[in-house]
Order: sequence, then structure tokens, then C-alpha cells
Amino acid sequence: MEPFCSRKTETLLLPTLFLTGIFSFLAPLAHAAGPIPVAITPTRIEFAAGPGQRLTGTIEFWNGTDDQLPVHLETADVAVQGEEGHAVVGGEEDPTNSLKAWITPAIPDLVVFPKQKIKLDFAIDIPANADPGSHWGALLVRTAPVSSAGGAAVQVRVGTILLVDVYGEAKEKLTLESFSVPRFLEAPPVTLVARFQNAGTVHEKPVATIEVRNVFGQVVATSTLPERNVIPRTIRRIEMKVGDGLWIGRYTASLRATYGSGTDEIVARAAFWVIPWRKYGLSSLIFFCGFVFIVVRRKQFAEASYILRTGKERTPEPSKRATAEGEGPEAGN
Repeated sequence: MEPFCSRKTETLLLPTLFLTGIFSFLAPLAHAAGPIPVAITPTRIEFAAGPGQRLTGTIEFWNGTDDQLPVHLETADVAVQGEEGHAVVGGEEDPTNSLKAWITPAIPDLVVFPKQKIKLDFAIDIPANADPGSHWGALLVRTAPVSSAGGAAVQVRVGTILLVDVYGEAKEKLTLESFSVPRFLEAPPVTLVARFQNAGTVHEKPVATIEVRNVFGQVVATSTLPERNVIPRTIRRIEMKVGDGLWIGRYTASLRATYGSGTDEIVARAAFWVIPWRKYGLSSLIFFCGFVFIVVRRKQFAEASYILRTGKERTPEPSKRATAEGEGPEAGN
């Protein structure tokens, strides 16, 4: 039976032994990083369903060894640590969001033949009184101890992270904690850092565009922020680099992000300077000083430009106060 999924399935490697994962789900890795060649795919699946429903899914496990490999399936909590999205599989999670007790492997224990890839089914039973919002956990495949090249027995665990959105009165609230860029740099690319805070009960994946304009308002670079999950009650740091070529002067980076149904929008701006003083030395310094002088003296430059174009000085406009005083006697007559 096909799993009832609301979002696309992506992949993640749960490193062996210490069992740390990354909630960003960046790169689909095929093999476990360890002395035993095993792999599991996909390494993340997302579901959405209502209270009381039963979900089913399938993962694939590959035995890359030359021997029969006994394996055991088990469930675990996943706790997020730090702003980079790192998670500890097997750590203690808030019971409000724990999915561990809802997951049931179809066959908990089995033997996988050499170089064989098998499908492993599982079910998720959502309680009738489940809290609306996001719930997460992991389904792990633990191998029996296998002798390594050095003679020591090695046991490996790899797994899939499961996320379930339970329908109901869930709260969606994503805010931008900060949007920052370096104040000064010598050349692009510029590193942009956005920190999103999820104060809701549903994990969010903000969709954001980046636009960089120069001092004249011209767009010099555009990009999209990498899509990363922001788990409830956490802050997620998302970093990217943008821009290339020769940049000199002041620039403004703008971020426009949406989340949820796409109707909620977050907008932020940050200014920075690009001064390639190492590469262009004195010329860049002269340019920078000249630019600052023009900005400071822009009114005088505008007046000089008017004189050169018209041959006469600009007539100052009467102030509102002077006009009011001039009209006062007439108003009194």
C-alpha cells in the first residue's frame, strides 16, 4: 500500500554508531559511512493525515556485505540541537511531538542476503486524540555485530526520519529572527545568513528569494534561499552565497520569504559595502573617497550642475513662513 504523503520524499544519511542526523536533508547519500557497507533509502518521508488514521510506508535496505546480515528494526525519538538543524537520533523528545510510539515495523527481525536490497514495510497509527501539528521520529535498521578488518565486532544503525502533520487546529507562525550580511567585503560572493524562528506547532519550510541591488537601484544578483525545515520551537540558520564579477560601492540585499500556504510573507533588507582594496589598491580607495564626497556634497553638485546647464543661479523658493507672512496683511483686509 502506497504511503499517503503530502510533501515530496527526500534523502538523508543517519551516520553510524553515534546516530546523528541533519534536519536540513541536504544530500542524498547512498552508503553508510562505516566499516559495514549498508544503505537505506529514502532517509526522510513526510506524511499528513487526521487523528485516528493509519498510514503505511516502505523503506529499502541494502546489504553490501558478502555475508548474510541479520537486522533488527526499531523506533527512536529525534531531538533537534543547534541552529544548523543537527539532530540526535535516540535523544529524548517532547512527548507532544514524539512519533516513536506510533511507528510499527511490519517485520522487526529478518536476515538480508549478500548484495541484496529488500523492502521493509511499516505502519504509523495516529491516535484519535493526537495533538494537531507536527510529530517526528525515526525508524532504524540495526545490524547484528559483524567482524571488521581489524577483528573487532562492529554494529551499524541507519534509519529514516519520519515527519507527520496531523490535521486540526494547528498554529503556523514563522518569524525572521535576523537577516545579516558582512558590513564590508573585498569582492563577491557575499554570504547572506537568515535565521528563522518557528513559534507554531507545524514544521515549516520557507521559500525565499534574494535580490541584490547597487547604489543606483539596479539588480546585480538574484537567487533563492535553500529550502530547509524549521521545526517547532527552534531557530533555523540558513546560509547562502550570492554574486560574482566586479562590485564596488554600496549594495542592498533584500529577502522576501513565504511559508505555509504562501499567503504569509516575510521581508527584510541589509546593506553592505564592497571595497576591493587588496586587488585594486589605490584606485579603489580613490573611488571610495570620491563616492563618499559626492554623497556628502550632493546638494552642491546639483547646484553646480544647474549653473552649468542654465548659466544662472537657481532662484531659492520662498519659504512657507515667508509666504504666510506676505499673505497675512491681505488676509486681514
